[in-house]
Amino acid sequence: MRIIILFLILFVFVNPVVAEIYDYVDECVNYDSYKTFAQVIKGGTSISDVEKQMIIDKEIQKELSTNFVYMDLENCINIALGENYDLKIEQQNKNIAYWLNKNAQFMLLPNIYYNFDISNLGGRYLVGGIVAATTHEVPIQSMVGFQWSTINQGRYFFQNAITRNTLKAQKALLEYTREEIILKTVNAYYDTLKNKLEIEVQKVNLYDRLEQLRYTRERFEIGIGTLYDVKRAEAELAQAEQDYTETLFNLRISQAALANIMGVDILDAIYPFEFSVDKRTLVDDSFDVEALFQQALVSREDIRAKRAEIKAYRAMRNLNYADIIPDVTIGYQNGFVGTKRVGLGNHNSLTLDVKMTLGQNLLMGTITNIKADTAALNAKKLELINLERSVKERILNAYYSSENTLRKIKEAERETEAANVSFDLSMSSMKAGEATFIDVIESQNIKVRANINLISNMIEYNKAQSQLLFETGVISPENVLKDYVRKYY
Repeated sequence: MRIIILFLILFVFVNPVVAEIYDYVDECVNYDSYKTFAQVIKGGTSISDVEKQMIIDKEIQKELSTNFVYMDLENCINIALGENYDLKIEQQNKNIAYWLNKNAQFMLLPNIYYNFDISNLGGRYLVGGIVAATTHEVPIQSMVGFQWSTINQGRYFFQNAITRNTLKAQKALLEYTREEIILKTVNAYYDTLKNKLEIEVQKVNLYDRLEQLRYTRERFEIGIGTLYDVKRAEAELAQAEQDYTETLFNLRISQAALANIMGVDILDAIYPFEFSVDKRTLVDDSFDVEALFQQALVSREDIRAKRAEIKAYRAMRNLNYADIIPDVTIGYQNGFVGTKRVGLGNHNSLTLDVKMTLGQNLLMGTITNIKADTAALNAKKLELINLERSVKERILNAYYSSENTLRKIKEAERETEAANVSFDLSMSSMKAGEATFIDVIESQNIKVRANINLISNMIEYNKAQSQLLFETGVISPENVLKDYVRKYY
């Protein structure tokens, strides 16, 4: 009789709670969908990796309400190098420098002109200031001529040096921008891949939390579990939902960033082919930091650009010395001169004009300009030194980032293996009554963190290797894609 009364009490008070839990589960998740998804990811079905990935991708596309544009790293780099807008802008800047250089080269050519002049003169004039005379004439002049300022006080040579070195600097900056785009594309691609893989981890986590909630509910329903475990499982499931939603958001934002770098429509959901990530060593580990730095001094395009810029500034300073160089101008005219009344007669003239000035403003203007341009030149030299120091620092950073991340990968692999086994053991132990639900929750948290850490470390290592190529000045599509094999389709 006592057992029957206890059962009735449990039915009256527990049944509403159980019903509430059922409603909560139905509202938050689709159990059948998650179960299928989790079985696929965990390898519980006998399908190929490609079929597995297609099921995963379909589920994620449904969640994001978008269609993916599948790309591998090579495709993304090739498109970015053709469509990126920063690269297009730098190409136009190079074109500007190219035509300014051509303009400076043509300064040595003479100016050719045609001049026609006709006047109508009439009225009284005083001849010698005494005799009054009345006249009416129509003077006419039709001339073709040229004027050649020879070397234009030597400015021709200085301005050619300025524009030539400016063009060299701009070409180097164009190449540097190209290298930057390769690096940015690689980083954005890996960020997108990282978010994609984290979605799969969080999806499995969501399924595990759902199973834990179902299990604790069943235990509570038959009277061997606690309401605390049920509510804790609800909280963990709600947190898992939030984590999963955040990973979806992160994926979509990283897709937009990748599309922007590639120069395609921002709404295009670029989706990596890879369904996993492996570490890829791109820089020979036999090189030390000093060797990489010496390579950077001869390979980096921004350093080349700065050196060319220094030469241009040196020519700008020397241009001031043209103020005291004589200006020799040769002119020639040939044509017809006369009046309407007497007719036109042939006329030609050849002139030589030599002008020499004592600089600008009694030479003081020239001297002060030289001082100012010398200071500007010195500033550019200091910028080069500062750039070289910064490059060495960034090489050191990328070098040790690679080394450190490589060590972390080894530890993360051990951590992931142990965490996965620990979680399975905790679930078995709880079902056997040898562990608490708190043990399961803790092992689940460790498993999720370990799997995400492993993915993050793999991605960070690959990014650090690409960064090291970039900082050394040897990044290229070929170097970045060394031993690259896509793992999908």
